[in-house]
Amino acid sequence: MGVEGWESAHQVAYGCGAWERACHQARLLVAWHDECALGFGAPVPRRFLADAGPRVKWPWGSPTHSLLGLLLWRAAHEAVVLVDEVRLVDALRHCVEGAEPRDTEPLPDAARGTALGAGSAASVARVGNVLRAHLTADVPRPRPAGVPLTLGYRVREMRATPDWELGDWPAAHALARRAMGRADDLREQGTWRPTDQERSSAARIGRDLEPPGRTAAFGCPAPSWPERAARLVDAAAALSVAASELPGDAPGGPGPLARVFDAAADACARLRADKEEIDALWAAEPREPADPASWELSHLPGVLLEQTEETEDLMRAVAVFLWVLACS
Repeated sequence: MGVEGWESAHQVAYGCGAWERACHQARLLVAWHDECALGFGAPVPRRFLADAGPRVKWPWGSPTHSLLGLLLWRAAHEAVVLVDEVRLVDALRHCVEGAEPRDTEPLPDAARGTALGAGSAASVARVGNVLRAHLTADVPRPRPAGVPLTLGYRVREMRATPDWELGDWPAAHALARRAMGRADDLREQGTWRPTDQERSSAARIGRDLEPPGRTAAFGCPAPSWPERAARLVDAAAALSVAASELPGDAPGGPGPLARVFDAAADACARLRADKEEIDALWAAEPREPADPASWELSHLPGVLLEQTEETEDLMRAVAVFLWVLACS
């Protein structure tokens, strides 16, 4: 695969060029490192993961971010792999103690004519510290032995770790369960009387909401993670549409059922970015992997699997809530 094919592969996989992708992922690694360095109880800075996506513009003038982005880009360019497939341990080898930043070729086109390569041995050392922190980070679930820690794997691991990315998925799940409890209380108190439209919507959504079992049964293979994630992401879209179609409450806000739909949709939608990345990585394989289960193991962090399982359990609870509501 030549340089043009390499760039095209990034456009297909991420909707942006290799340099943009390297910049975006570098920001996430540095943001996590900087936040951890503050220590427990320190004010939390603005988290870069709240940005819109891989097309976010690069903040020139930040040596650690820019040098790490360049290092990741060069590592991917030299190995002719997607940026997300760069092994962090391989990237760390570029951070030789006492080395000065290299401003020679290769350089991404967007960086030509800039001061990207300017810096010092100290700035290279800072980049090395960021990478070492990620390589030795404590994780909620141990990584399988022999699985290489790639850039994409680590970012997916971070994204699924509770209380990071302003995206604490356990908090989103708790919000959905509170919305169901609140709706039940209002209905029992007589403050909320579900309309025929709301009951009909509950029955319709509830029929399709409960996810299938995670293990093989009746001779059918267990669904793969992409299939499970796709079902949850599709559920997010269906729940959002259903919420928009329901009448609001008297003050003009969403009604109790719409709040349940919105909260459940948010919990499911938090898997969308990971699903899209895994789908793109699978599609980028030159040939279909002989062992899909092993491929998933090397691309899906344990904490992401935990998030998926917990989201499926939440959807089962929502399905029961909707069934009770439809029959009441």
